[in-house]
Amino acid sequence: MPSLDFETSTTRVGEGLTVVAARGELDIATVDKLREPLLDAIGDGRGGVVVDLTDVRFFASIGIEVLLVAHERTRAGGGALKVVTPRLVRRTLISVGLGEVLELHDTLEGALG
Repeated sequence: MPSLDFETSTTRVGEGLTVVAARGELDIATVDKLREPLLDAIGDGRGGVVVDLTDVRFFASIGIEVLLVAHERTRAGGGALKVVTPRLVRRTLISVGLGEVLELHDTLEGALG
């Protein structure tokens, strides 16, 4: 049974930067809880977006699609997408070749710096 244990929070950091932080298990049942606030942040047109996945315990393949769409939309709007990843998520993204596409960071501080 899919988990519904997933939540996000959105925070504006200065001018032109939004952090969307996620916590829990990302799968087909919970993906819209990430997709919607992430696309809203990109749609605001304020520039950069940081996706903080530090507290994500499970990352299903549907998350890859969400990050790719977010990356493409952010770039099309002239901004940048940065992704803070725990080891589990980072290994998944690198294994499918996204380490060369997405800007990955170990910490939120690193992504904001």
